[in-house]
Amino acid sequence: NIIRGYSYHMKIAIYCHSIAPSIDGVCRRFTGILHELIAQGHQVILFTLEEAPEELPPLLDIIRLDYLLMPAYPDKRVAKPDFHTYFSVWRALRKHRPDVVHVTADGISQIFSLVGLYLAIPVVASFHTDILDLLRSHNANFFQKFCITFKESVDSFVLDSCATTSSSFARKLRKQGLKTEHIIVTGVDTAKFNPNKKQIDVRKELTFGNIDGFLCVYVGRISKEKRLDVMVDAVKSIDNAYLAIIGDGPSAGTYAAMHGPENRIYCRPRFLDHDELSQIYASSDVHVSASEFETLGNTVLESFACQVPVVVPRTQGFCDTVTHDMNGFLFEPGDRDSARGYLLKLKDDSRLCAKMGAKGRSSVADKSVSRVIEDLIKWYGMGAARRKRRGAYGAGIRICLLVFSVPFAMACIAGYELVVNLLGIAPPKKKSGKSN
Repeated sequence: NIIRGYSYHMKIAIYCHSIAPSIDGVCRRFTGILHELIAQGHQVILFTLEEAPEELPPLLDIIRLDYLLMPAYPDKRVAKPDFHTYFSVWRALRKHRPDVVHVTADGISQIFSLVGLYLAIPVVASFHTDILDLLRSHNANFFQKFCITFKESVDSFVLDSCATTSSSFARKLRKQGLKTEHIIVTGVDTAKFNPNKKQIDVRKELTFGNIDGFLCVYVGRISKEKRLDVMVDAVKSIDNAYLAIIGDGPSAGTYAAMHGPENRIYCRPRFLDHDELSQIYASSDVHVSASEFETLGNTVLESFACQVPVVVPRTQGFCDTVTHDMNGFLFEPGDRDSARGYLLKLKDDSRLCAKMGAKGRSSVADKSVSRVIEDLIKWYGMGAARRKRRGAYGAGIRICLLVFSVPFAMACIAGYELVVNLLGIAPPKKKSGKSN
């Protein structure tokens, strides 16, 4: 039935670690997926870390799971593997008996896998974050990196199928011991993100009244690993160029302090909804990023949909979404002068800028959300078929492994919470408000 796809209305359980009011690439992607699944007649049960999730279609059920906050990312909810989470997942899946469970892989994906094995429900996982690179950028210790490597190796074995959104990240995961069987088709809402959203008032605000200035826009988390320092240096070295930093995160205060016409930097930390973002993209001259660990770069697709070219580093997911010298430029990672050179090319040639923007729009014309759903349904079928091939013996082996790995993860998190509480550095939980 699952493999038959659209001829069969499925009951699907989805766990996503990022749902509105959190605003980031994963959130925007899954918000679109949820709405399209419901529009096509599927039933959806959502597991979320948000206490008051927003922008959701009518769902069969919403299960709120516990989370913790980390000192390095005080506004970022992180899934908490503990017995309370285990029993919440168990009760919900036993009650609804979905055809398949789709989780965004993180610290509780193995809990879903274990419960799915007990209840004979296929569980598939999509990987959206390069956690090892993130840890390296924050000088993580050997034990932390070992835990992630071990977790991802176990994920690869116990889950019914693993997928990601770019070929480059799939290759990297394979080198780390995690094999992905599928590359998920990417999509963007070209009706919501389009060049007609351009607003002169928005451009005027971002350039402090100088609408003829060259406006570069960054959208996303404001944090150390995003390497915004590279882009700030590149833009500030160009006459009459402005950098608008849109988003929030642990490093937001650093760039908010630079806000003002004298620095030609706009930074008022907050996360915006889709309509506001589309206006900002469409009102800019170029979308920029210096991040070196993007697994896809969802903002690139949104920028293209708004007919705006991009200047981003030649790394990972960007290499899959950007065609150099056609719809954007790929500069050498961490090289301010390389980024500056390409920005100058666009600044000095408005026809080239318009031409690249038009090609960007053309490149995402067929990347509809409905096409993403068709691809997801096929992938769910792959996971179900693999579960069936493995049989009872394979399920028994995986349960034995999970009976060890799940309590190990619980113990690690409990130890971490104990340490940060003893040190008095645990961030307080907020009842509401947008998070990253």
